[in-house]
Amino acid sequence: MKLVNEKGKLFGKINIIDFCVILLVIALALGAAYKFRGLEKTSTTTTMEPIRYTIEVKKIRDYIFQNVKEGDLIFDKTSGNCIGTITKIDATPAKEAVLCIDGTYNMGDVENRIDVVFTVEGEGVISADGYFINKTYELVSGSERKFMTKYFECDGSIKDILE
Repeated sequence: MKLVNEKGKLFGKINIIDFCVILLVIALALGAAYKFRGLEKTSTTTTMEPIRYTIEVKKIRDYIFQNVKEGDLIFDKTSGNCIGTITKIDATPAKEAVLCIDGTYNMGDVENRIDVVFTVEGEGVISADGYFINKTYELVSGSERKFMTKYFECDGSIKDILE
């Protein structure tokens, strides 16, 4: 008996294209089972814990700062995912090194600019691998990110992770 007959049927029973489609469906089903049952990150049910961390934003304009309030949700600009709620806002006048006439540098105020530190609280997983908001957004101290709220968008860095 031939493997494929003159009509293109495998073992005389099933069309070879249908057989390939069936193999593809089986491969996709096995891949999905592996991802959702076999991988450690997605297979275990972990309890979400509150994580507090601070975000530092430098030299923003005052009128932009007025658009941020405690209780606002903050999002990662890249993914669009919510990464917590702003619980505290600390603002100080922005400072910058200024070159003086005698060749020295002194710290001086930057006109119409504010440095802001947001304290954010979100639900996440604390593990030996790090801190993960919503199980996927990794918090790394010192990392530069783009953040946004409903009325505000900025570049900032994660300053401290307070747990």
